[in-house]
Amino acid sequence: MTNPGARFPLLRSTLLASLTAFGMTSHAQAFDTPEPSGIGFKIGVPAPPAPYPLPVTQNYHNQTSKNAKGEAVNAYDDKDNPVIEILSGFKRIWTLGDEKWAGGGANGDGPTDYSKVKILNPDIWTENMRYVLSVTGRNRTDADALNAYLNDRRSQGYSVIEGLGPLAAWYREGAGATTTINHTLEDFNVNDVITKREDDKGTDSGSSDSELKDFVAFMKLMRGPEGSTSPSKYFYSTPRPWRMSAKGEVIETGTETIGDKTFERYETEPDVTVPALRYARENRGRGKDGGFPSGHTNAAYLAAIAYAYAVPERFSELLTKASELGDTRIVAGMHSPLDVIGGRITATAIAAAVLQDPKVADAKRAAHEEVQAYLTRRLPQGQTLQAFAHSADKSTDRFADAATNRADFRTRMTYSFSRDMAAPRAAMVVPDGAEVLLETRLPYLDASQRRAVLFSTGIESGYPLLDDSQGWGRINLVAAAAGYGAFDGDVTVTMDAAAGGFNARDRWANDISGPGRLAKAGSGVLELVGANSYSGGTAIRDGMLVAASSTALGTGSVLVSGGTLHLAAQQGINIDGDYSQTGGILLVDAKNGPLHIKGKAAIKGAVLKLTFGGQTPASGSKIEVLTANSINGSFASIETDGVKVRPVYTGTALSVIVE
Repeated sequence: MTNPGARFPLLRSTLLASLTAFGMTSHAQAFDTPEPSGIGFKIGVPAPPAPYPLPVTQNYHNQTSKNAKGEAVNAYDDKDNPVIEILSGFKRIWTLGDEKWAGGGANGDGPTDYSKVKILNPDIWTENMRYVLSVTGRNRTDADALNAYLNDRRSQGYSVIEGLGPLAAWYREGAGATTTINHTLEDFNVNDVITKREDDKGTDSGSSDSELKDFVAFMKLMRGPEGSTSPSKYFYSTPRPWRMSAKGEVIETGTETIGDKTFERYETEPDVTVPALRYARENRGRGKDGGFPSGHTNAAYLAAIAYAYAVPERFSELLTKASELGDTRIVAGMHSPLDVIGGRITATAIAAAVLQDPKVADAKRAAHEEVQAYLTRRLPQGQTLQAFAHSADKSTDRFADAATNRADFRTRMTYSFSRDMAAPRAAMVVPDGAEVLLETRLPYLDASQRRAVLFSTGIESGYPLLDDSQGWGRINLVAAAAGYGAFDGDVTVTMDAAAGGFNARDRWANDISGPGRLAKAGSGVLELVGANSYSGGTAIRDGMLVAASSTALGTGSVLVSGGTLHLAAQQGINIDGDYSQTGGILLVDAKNGPLHIKGKAAIKGAVLKLTFGGQTPASGSKIEVLTANSINGSFASIETDGVKVRPVYTGTALSVIVE
């Protein structure tokens, strides 16, 4: 596991200017044992300062002909439309070269003059097309081609449902979600040039009179007119891959007729487009067929974020499914990597804008509550929604492997483009309102903490498009769903088990770095599984903190003043500093390794609880509990589920002997 934020720590420190000192109180004060000091402040991540004239979240209605106040705007002008602006990095790569068009003349009819086109960055533009050629033509399997065909012709709201995994069938039933595009390789030859355009006559994400009608209404809001890519497509007016040569040039060579349609021909690879989709291409001329950004990709991400808001138990899987759908647009020969990246940026910004809009508050809450209640009613007795959502293996759930999801999603954020190592390093920024994207996935964190999560998991600067996106392009939602990537300040996590879901139990899988401290409060359970190196220490006040890797607790000291510290790493847990326990429980699984403390251990008034996995250990068995440079004090009691044991304290170790 990796921590994306750890790769630019110096840049992070330049932005974290909002520092709020706070007092440190805990159960430990009664024993005069202070918590690890951390760095003494928590972090606020401010929105990007000017120049930032049109934040998307406040001006997303400008994607239409009228703004939020009902005033007329030009959706095709980057001075009015903030989405065109966050895609402005494209101007560094390729340009139509028509200043009048770019200065307010863009419109929905498309340009007619391409004589001034300039490829401003030949390396990026050539790599853009090289990647297309690497995944199309002879390199494209029939299975890949069929998947690309289905994703082209099906509604994206239906396609993304697959990301729900074991919950998908229940959702389709409850929402009445259907598609009419159902092909297999046995009944459909993707290499045939067909003379029809299949359109999906299904119900997309569902029906408005279904059991999940509130969610269907919410999805309609998420994918409303503000979510269109049309203004940006017309503004940038870039060619699609099937119109480009290997160098990214557009050289028209004539026409071809397929069925009743006539298409322009270009100097390009003949099989860049899936043959079965050649008839589905735009034939009204290049002016009506801009490639950047990808509309299918944008729609897939908007749908995925809507599903993920209602079913955060499948957050990462749904986002990965959206990224895969975007990838198939390249495989189809309909889009390039830059187009797909642009579609992701657009959708991320628009989704956040809709979710944070006060007018959508009731709709999003109703959708979340409705879907959660509906799915929970269908669970096997005694099983949580989180557990059931991940109960399938890779044979039936293509997104069952979390590590693969993280890797695939990250790869598709930048594709094969190289990072510009000569460019100035740009600090990660978190756009205004972006924190709402994690509202249901990390419900126990407040808005400022969710911003810090997005900040600490954002990807490096230096990639095409991303540095000009006002932060939207560098947000890694799959990484953010796995918790903090760094503690740049002291973090207190308060979880309420009674609220259920992730409030009751959550798992952070990132490798957490940084100088800050973690304090676990509240009745819920938080599990840490990363290779953590945060140095500010760890305090357990209430609930349970599960240390599931040998370095889960970072490199600082640890204090348990209440709640439970559960040692759940088979190889044992390492603490580089001191360990103090003034209350609460140390829970040790006999099958796992002990607590290895490099510093001193001080124990007073606490409980040691041993579990044996339902097996009664043999008499005389020795179980190592902890080692330290020195041990002061002892546990007040030992709980063993009826197994009789005898503690053995030495100056540097504690073990128990089964009697």
